[in-house]
Formats: sequence, C-alpha cells, structure tokens
Amino acid sequence: MIVASEEVVITFEGKTVTMAKDKRTARVNLYLAKADEHGAVRYAVDVEEDCTRRMEREVRSTAYRPDGTSPTIKADPGDHAFKPVEKESFPRVILEHLCGITQLEAPKGGIYLTAPGTTVAHGVFALLALGIENEPAAQLASKLYDDPETLKSALDEQKVKAEQRPAVIKALDAQIAPEAKPPPPIVSLASAVASGHVGRYMHSEMELASGLWLKADGTFEYFLTVGSLDEAAKGRWTAAGNRITLINDPVPVPPTITQGEARLDAAGGFRVKVALPSGRGVQGVDVLVGFDRGEPASDYTQTDGWALAKDEKREPRWVQLSMSSYGLTSPRFPIDAKKANLISYTLMPNDIGVVDLRNAPITVKGDMLSLGRQGQTMLFKRRSGQTDEQEK
Repeated sequence: MIVASEEVVITFEGKTVTMAKDKRTARVNLYLAKADEHGAVRYAVDVEEDCTRRMEREVRSTAYRPDGTSPTIKADPGDHAFKPVEKESFPRVILEHLCGITQLEAPKGGIYLTAPGTTVAHGVFALLALGIENEPAAQLASKLYDDPETLKSALDEQKVKAEQRPAVIKALDAQIAPEAKPPPPIVSLASAVASGHVGRYMHSEMELASGLWLKADGTFEYFLTVGSLDEAAKGRWTAAGNRITLINDPVPVPPTITQGEARLDAAGGFRVKVALPSGRGVQGVDVLVGFDRGEPASDYTQTDGWALAKDEKREPRWVQLSMSSYGLTSPRFPIDAKKANLISYTLMPNDIGVVDLRNAPITVKGDMLSLGRQGQTMLFKRRSGQTDEQEK
C-alpha cells in the first residue's frame, strides 16, 4: 500500500513491477471510498512511469462496481500517452514510489498487505472514519489477525487508545479470526446481583413496546418496537448506587449515505434514488431539495426513488437525505441538473437499528427504571414476581 486517505486507497502488485533503464511498469489498484460517476469503486490500472522525464502513462484500466461488474468507459484520444505528473497528486506518489525502486529483489517500500486489497481498503476507510490517523489506519488494515497476541501487538504498536479498541476491532471485523477477538469483560455475578438491579424491565403503550434486561452476568439486552421501527442493543452494564451505565459491545457503527452514480438523461426531469450496496432501492428516506429561489421541497423516496414534479420551474441546487428514526442525516449534496439529472445515493446500513446507549442517563428506584433518549424519558417497570435468583 502506498496511499491511504479518506478518498482513496492505492496499492500496487509487487510481482507486476518491471524495470527497463529509466522506465517502470506495474499494476496499480485504486480503491475509492465512494462510487464515482461510473458507479465504480475500484480501478485496476497498468501504468508506465518515465522516471527521467517525470511522466506517466496509463497502459490500460479496468473499472469495477461493488457487484464485480465492469462499466464500459470510452477512452478519449491521448488517454494512453505520456503526460506530466502534477506535484501534490496521487499519480505523483505512484511515480515517486515506483521510480524509487532500483532492484526488483529488494524491498519495494510501502506497507505490505497480507489481506485482500478490497478488504484492506474497507478497513482503512472505516478506521479513518473513527479518527484513526492515516499511517496507523493503513498499518492496521493491511493485515489478517489469527490470534489475540498478534491483534494486541498491532494495536499496541499503533498506540490505539483503550477506549478506541472496541470500535477499531469492529472496523477490522472481516480481518480478525473469531478466536483472535478478545472476549468482552464480564461483571462478576456477585457484583451484578449485589446491586439489586438485575431483572427484566418493560415499557409498553399503544403501538410501542420496549424492554431492558439487566442480566446477572453483567450483560444487557435492549429492544424497542414502534410502528415499522425496530431498535436493539446489547453489551455490558455496571451500577453505582441507583445509576446504571450501559456499555455497547461492540460499539455500533452508524449508517451513512454517500453519492453514487450521476448521469444526464436527455428525456429531462430530475430524479434521485437511494439504494443499498446491493442495488435494491430504499423506501421511506426523507428528501429535502433546495432550489435557486424560494423554499425547499420535502418528500420521501419510494423503492424506485423520488422525482421532482414536472411542473416545477425552479432549478434544484442541493439535496439532503435523512432517516430521522435512526438519527441519520446526510450532508447537503450539491446539484447541477444541467450536467446530471439522475443521481443515485448509497445507503450503507452498517449497524442501522442498533442503538448506542453508552451515554444514556439511567436510574433505578425500586422496581422502576428511567431511561433518557433523545430528550425524552421512558419509564420501565421490573416484571412483578421476578427475583434476582430467577435471573441467574
């Protein structure tokens, strides 16, 4: 790996490197954080570097969508000719790296990958989203972890803070063997029972049901169902007097919405679609569209998207997508309908529906438990006739 950023991860295949005097060739892989205008998230590019003239040419390039298919991208005249490489650019990093190779049998620098490139790229992007710096993110995501000692050593080497480790391990889940994952800390049975708060606490009202189970082994389970919304959480709990602290384990990764393919349809109109990575359309996503003048328009998506009314004369300037039930609001995506009037957005579910209860204020008084959520308080009652002994 030679580049790891929030936008792109770049690797090259060492076995493809060739040398001929001042020329270098190699297969370079570019992994994108979000799909480009062709719907591609990865490019396999054969490049040739002229180390003397500091120029580069693209010999051939193949794009790949998330489903593995390759869009047809028409090459423009001159695409395969040598071109100067701008400073402070990703191609410049590639040129400097490959031209720095003087012996093929010698180490080629960068970070060696022991995990598949696509898996590594996903890991890098997830770690950067957690606030991990570029170099540690690249180092951590480059490996496969088969035992707890190797994982702990890598986390120690990259100086990952203790409070960050559960989220980092979650981000690298695909690279960590089950036996390498650390078991969650368990509150002792005696400590949990001694608190006097073990039990199943329930809350119900019209069309709403919720429950919080504080188990004797120091773990908890939570659920809420209201209408079409389902929430859940699990992890560990501790008690200090009548105050309860919940610790999600693992910490949930929130959903995200990113822009995907954008294209121009000669038939006109304006339409946006929100879809899962599989391509299946998502219904019920709130759409807020801003215009060149006047108030924004609001509506929600169907599985085939949302279309601007045909009699709307104003020009759309931005769109914002949200799912308030899950606390998800996208940034305002700019729009130029003259260049693209069919725009797709990708909803990455991650741990959608899993609630982060780490900072939720919870108190217990007798058989009543109060839980603060989103500025409101829910009251739960411990099931009658239930003893701590029954919960063991």
